[in-house]
Amino acid sequence: MRPGALGLSLLIILTSTTTISPAVANPDELEWSAVNIPAGISEIIDLAPSPDYSWDNTLFILTWDGAHSLWRSLNSGTGWERVFSSTLPNVDSIDKVKLSPNYSSSRVVFIAGTGGGNPAIWKSTDNGQTFTQQTTSDPATGAPFTIDTWAVVNDTTFFVGSFDGSNGLVYSTTNSGATYTTGAEAGSQSLNSIVLSPDYEQDETILVGNNNGWVYWSDDNGTSFEPLPADAVTPPLTGSITVAFDPEYSQNKTVYAASTSADRGIYRFIIGTSTSWESIDSTLPSGGMVSQVVVSAGGTLYATNFKADGGMECCFDPTSSPQPIFETITSGLDDGATLFGLWLHETRLWSIDTTNIRLMTFIPALTLPVTLTSPPNQATGIGTIINYTISNVSLDWEVLRGATSYQWQLDPDPDSPFAPARFEDNTTASSAPLPALEPATTYYWRVRGIEPASSPWSAEWSFTTSLIPTTTAPTLYRPEAGSSGVQVTPVFEWSGITGANSYELLACTETSFSNPVILKVDAYALTSTSWQCNIGLDYNTTYYWNIRPQQV
Repeated sequence: MRPGALGLSLLIILTSTTTISPAVANPDELEWSAVNIPAGISEIIDLAPSPDYSWDNTLFILTWDGAHSLWRSLNSGTGWERVFSSTLPNVDSIDKVKLSPNYSSSRVVFIAGTGGGNPAIWKSTDNGQTFTQQTTSDPATGAPFTIDTWAVVNDTTFFVGSFDGSNGLVYSTTNSGATYTTGAEAGSQSLNSIVLSPDYEQDETILVGNNNGWVYWSDDNGTSFEPLPADAVTPPLTGSITVAFDPEYSQNKTVYAASTSADRGIYRFIIGTSTSWESIDSTLPSGGMVSQVVVSAGGTLYATNFKADGGMECCFDPTSSPQPIFETITSGLDDGATLFGLWLHETRLWSIDTTNIRLMTFIPALTLPVTLTSPPNQATGIGTIINYTISNVSLDWEVLRGATSYQWQLDPDPDSPFAPARFEDNTTASSAPLPALEPATTYYWRVRGIEPASSPWSAEWSFTTSLIPTTTAPTLYRPEAGSSGVQVTPVFEWSGITGANSYELLACTETSFSNPVILKVDAYALTSTSWQCNIGLDYNTTYYWNIRPQQV
């Protein structure tokens, strides 16, 4: 065996499935659920889900049970293999694990800790079967440097955040740790988090949060860092800071920070625009302490509150103004659960419950908008004409996984729809019958899930109701227009209209029909196309009459 390589044959222990909690819950349930972990674990230290978890179901966890161990599961936690341990020669401790973003093809796994008394990084190119060790070394002094936080770029490139006693330093390597660049200064405190821009390969932008309320950024691939805001002379935040980019950073230049200090919460900053960090979570539970913040590709922000029973903060639109709306999600967590750390891959989240020593997972189904189905977008001729209004119109949409209740809104105003909506209501169904609508009118509508949490609004669709055809006016036969010498109890007769089940008849001495002397409407409407007048009209008086059909 080559020097520095550790063969799996020295170590591996195949274990049967071990359970400390139920298997992952029904994914249709919007709540936290526990993942099976190996038996006898007294602490979960770190986690690395596969970037393609939905396809390969692979998880790595670092644990403590009298020794540090790296475990691998290829089946979502049903079974585990121990693939590395601090009981091996020249391995003192391991406290970090990362997978390459190219893991699905390269099978590259990185772990960090100490070996032989010095900080060390181990790399596997065979999915954890064997590991090769590299110690850290400052290129200027040759002294080893600590690995306080890190961010992996690809199979060979990563950044390491360190502290030399006077400055936070960011090192980078492009050869898996064989050599490093000179450490770039980032403040005078130890570093807590490093993240890469969503467009890192194009903009080479990096964010760093330290352990004393500072955030630094670099747009030159970590060669230099400056604080946010640039003119800050005292820490703009407090506590240990985790950082995140908005997925639309290339357009909106928005970044986020979260503080572990009680009641400090979550902040945002727009590079090039903001002069200070803006607190955006006004509903953080009292005493809340945020240990990690992440933002999904769809723009949803999540943050774990490591106060007991604090749960997870969720915001679907953290860029909104003036104040984003946050919700706290605790469903499925045990009493006293303390969430620490947060990992997001594709549509699944993981966190560690340090109180109950559980690995928890969450499927954020309600981060997706409702999909509308009917009436089709921009459809025309919608609805049935009844009594000159439009009826028999229903809004329909697809069931949103995890949603138990919906809110729908309908409005005819194209300039400012839904502010407030003309019609709106809540329903537990995936459809909503509408009240009578106006004919020949365009309506705009949208839907969102509201229970057990709110989802983003659906796309805004529109439809146009039916036009009442002009052919629906009956032809008046008698008394004929302009005729004289008509009996005071005349017979009224008119043409029938297809679809009409009754007819309203009005007669009046005024063309406005404001005071009719004959009023056959509603329950007194006529069911035939003629009617013998049963009241005596006045002699030598001009009368006006009309007919309006009533349709089913």
